[in-house]
Amino acid sequence: MDDLSLLSIVADTSFTYDTRGRMLLTNEPLPSARRPAPRLWIGHARAGTVVRFGCALPDSLAEHLTVILGDEPVTPDLTRPPRALPAIRSALVPIARETAGPEYRFPGQLPAAPEAIAVMEENRELARDTFPWLLNEVAHWQPCFAIVRDGQAVSVCFSSRIGPGACAAGVETLPEFRGRGYASDATVAWAAAVRRTDRVPFYGTGWENVASRGVARRLGLVMFGARMSWD
Repeated sequence: MDDLSLLSIVADTSFTYDTRGRMLLTNEPLPSARRPAPRLWIGHARAGTVVRFGCALPDSLAEHLTVILGDEPVTPDLTRPPRALPAIRSALVPIARETAGPEYRFPGQLPAAPEAIAVMEENRELARDTFPWLLNEVAHWQPCFAIVRDGQAVSVCFSSRIGPGACAAGVETLPEFRGRGYASDATVAWAAAVRRTDRVPFYGTGWENVASRGVARRLGLVMFGARMSWD
């Protein structure tokens, strides 16, 4: 699968859509966790750009942004912000929130993670004292894997978005257990389990999240795109 197609799958997995193809809500597996989608989402791959508009964006503004983004050059440097960024921001004023970050795919061969344990209904007590939200929700976020110390989950990787062809990783590690490679081990076990469901695992984060990008680096993940969104 080429990077631009994979970036489209990321967009399709990340949000729910109306009949016009406009974004409605974020696509968390648990419906009560969903929130309004951004007004604009763009993803850049080395071969082109994927654009999604929110359902609340006026048609005239969507048309204006289409013109702006139509002049965006293709660049091999995915770390560079869009050339049209000032024009995008000007068109969307006022902006409640702007987010940006890389999207990664997993390499063909995944390292083993023998310490990672699948967290399911029957052993969800592992998360009671450390990730209590999993107690009643673990069935919604599958696959879910944890690194366990002293009988408690200290790092978890779960499916934060689930689509027919892909799943996105969500990772949480207790502060006192960070920097030990636990998040990497839980994440690689999660990715292998997602592949066994015939879905593509992907991993997205924010540019400012140094720890999360460190997990991607340690696992040898490949950055295939970068995305920005505006509420």
